[in-house]
Amino acid sequence: MAGVSLRAAILGFLELEATSGYTLKQRFAGSVGSFWRVTQSQIYRELHGLERDGLVAAQRVPGDGKPDRKLYENTAAGRAALQRWLREPLEPLQLRHPLLLKLVFAADIEPAALDAILAQYDAALRATRADYAQRLHAPQIFALARSRREAEIWRLSIEHGLAWCAMEAAWIKTARARLGRAAPARRRARATRKPGR
Repeated sequence: MAGVSLRAAILGFLELEATSGYTLKQRFAGSVGSFWRVTQSQIYRELHGLERDGLVAAQRVPGDGKPDRKLYENTAAGRAALQRWLREPLEPLQLRHPLLLKLVFAADIEPAALDAILAQYDAALRATRADYAQRLHAPQIFALARSRREAEIWRLSIEHGLAWCAMEAAWIKTARARLGRAAPARRRARATRKPGR
């Protein structure tokens, strides 16, 4: 479930360092943001729940002329919960792809309009791929890695994003070529059958 994964991800980041809710949002955006988006309000809601459940503890730190910061860190129970989550088997991904859903019903759309939708998606995909490529060479992402193995695991997650973008781009190219050759299908009137025939 998404809520369980978000709680576990927060525990994972807090295992790297004690931090504030604001910094957690930056950690999400700077590392896993390409494949796991989260809002600041979601982070604070989960932090409060984790604290209530005894999985994280918070302490106030003076802010040098700024408002005090609230730093969160894992408790022993939080570290145990993270380890249990890491060892749980995963269910297969349930794909929800808005473009494919739209495409299924798009036979009556003008070819030029449908091609424009695919072209726009392709452009957005290129921007996503550029973001992945930048993350792959961003030292600030890997600065928190506690070992070479952990850094390699993080690289693999980014490379997965690059591979996914390449696969999607190849499919878009094929779809645009095939749909460019295909004439728009005409809706056929349903034949009404007479009783007894």
